[in-house]
Amino acid sequence: MSSQAKSPFPAGFTITTPRLRIIPLDPENQEHCEFLVHLWGTELFTKTLGPSGIDDAASAKKFITNRVLADYERNKHGLFLVLLYNEETKQTTPIGTSSLMKGAPPGAHYLLPDVGYVILPELNGKGYATEATKGLIEYATKDLGIDGVFGFTGPDNIASRRVLEKAGLEFRGIADLVVFGRLSAIYTVPGMSEDLGVYGLNEEIRKEETATADK
Repeated sequence: MSSQAKSPFPAGFTITTPRLRIIPLDPENQEHCEFLVHLWGTELFTKTLGPSGIDDAASAKKFITNRVLADYERNKHGLFLVLLYNEETKQTTPIGTSSLMKGAPPGAHYLLPDVGYVILPELNGKGYATEATKGLIEYATKDLGIDGVFGFTGPDNIASRRVLEKAGLEFRGIADLVVFGRLSAIYTVPGMSEDLGVYGLNEEIRKEETATADK
């Protein structure tokens, strides 16, 4: 990715939900860089997704500059910072990240973005992940005019599946997706084609062998 990529978002760009403010990451903002190091260094993150390689503010700045800004420039979406908004003080506090990601050729990719999230472990269970996910889906479909959004997670990750379902996504099956190299539970926004191959997901989707996550 080019380090010369620039953010296409105007100053002050914000996706607003009732309790949250979702904003682009800024490599020149030291707080953004330090928070990313903290968030991606939590035990829950590393246990679930493995080491991020983002272990200091300098590496976070480089990642945001080279990867995140390139995603913004190419797609007008990517990895965003999630802030908790205090109505009384009008102050915001970083609590996580939320993402709309889409790969690009020649690497593994599909034609529509998928939504993801990471919230500070001590704040899980408060509905912030669901709220952020809904906010990004609305931004993608209404503001950017994107035809659909995927959600992918491990079949046994019940908490993540609940978030996707509460955000309004529909379960479509389980497949061994090449892009991830592992079994994934697949979710989509309502109304997407029954044939997921039209979006670049050509792997055979096999019927789930266990009950879907409780809503």
